Amino acid sequence: MKLVDILRAHWPEYVAKVGTRRIPSAHWRAVEAVLACRTPRIGGHRYACSDCAHVHYIYHSCNHRACPQCGGHDQQVWAAKQTGRLLPVPYYMLTPTVPQQLRRLFLHAPAAAYDTLFRAASGALQLICGKPKHMGGQTGYMVMLHTWTREMLYHPHLHMIVPAVGLDPSGCALVYPPYKGYLVPHALLAKEVRDQFAAMLLREHRALYDQVDPEIWKMDWNVNCLPMGSGKTALRYVATYVAKSAFNETRLDGCTADGRIKLWCTRSKDKRRHCIKLTPTEFIRRWLLHVLPRRFVRLRYYGFLSAAAKKDFARVRFLLGAKVVPIELPYLPPMCCSKCEGELVRIQKIHPARGPPLSLGLIHQANLSRMKHVS
Repeated sequence: MKLVDILRAHWPEYVAKVGTRRIPSAHWRAVEAVLACRTPRIGGHRYACSDCAHVHYIYHSCNHRACPQCGGHDQQVWAAKQTGRLLPVPYYMLTPTVPQQLRRLFLHAPAAAYDTLFRAASGALQLICGKPKHMGGQTGYMVMLHTWTREMLYHPHLHMIVPAVGLDPSGCALVYPPYKGYLVPHALLAKEVRDQFAAMLLREHRALYDQVDPEIWKMDWNVNCLPMGSGKTALRYVATYVAKSAFNETRLDGCTADGRIKLWCTRSKDKRRHCIKLTPTEFIRRWLLHVLPRRFVRLRYYGFLSAAAKKDFARVRFLLGAKVVPIELPYLPPMCCSKCEGELVRIQKIHPARGPPLSLGLIHQANLSRMKHVS
């Protein structure tokens, strides 16, 4: 079973249940991309085997980050490049989590809320690390937005991968945290994230701020701080979410007798696998919860890891005496004939096929079949 099969069979049912006007444009684009992925709709190429002359049609992928079929190779390339940029210092992963009482706001205005959360978490960490009693300099870190649990429930939070080193204000010396195995006070960081998020929301999105219960700004927020050794473990963890969807299609296990979709999950507490059963419309709803706004950047770099601070990053590597690590990019095997494993030769480009939206076509077909059944 694949996601595209679920959408082809149950997308009209989901639209009828939710309502066309209540579905955001980003959700329509995600569904359209998945339906068109690896089909003649977005074009491709025609190949012929150099040995047996068998003809193969290979179509383009949609490359939408919500499509579970796409992004695998990009994910491996990103992980390989980032591994080569690791510094020879301890790493930490900080995870600020959005309180449950605020999640309705994030669903209502995801672009504004996510961006504000990024800037609040980054500003809070920079403020604390800049204080002499904590580090006294500028550090560099990457921040990744993660919005789902293993059951595909909505749980927005950030993963911040931070090396335990920074540049002093002069930019000519390194500074470190004062205590071994400890980066920053997580309670202080949580308070700063909360206060900066509230201040930015009030200053830039007053209408959204007025929708929030004032008690939320008094409650304690949660920031989890974990040591990550050399950083490779943290990179492997974050890499699973780069350019990928909220679930892997290998976790789908068909349907039950009453039509519910079976999805395998792993419990966080005991690491045991269990199977949850969801109605098709509930499965689609949970998948769409994690479709991000168009062109939203979910992975960002700050401090001396940002694109504008290449000289600072080179200075940090020099002061640490870090050696150049050769990057081993993942091997992409050449396409071979499925009949004889011979070499494939491209002989024709297939242009994208024009037509009405595939998602609307499914709804139209469902309406026609319903009318025939009534008549």
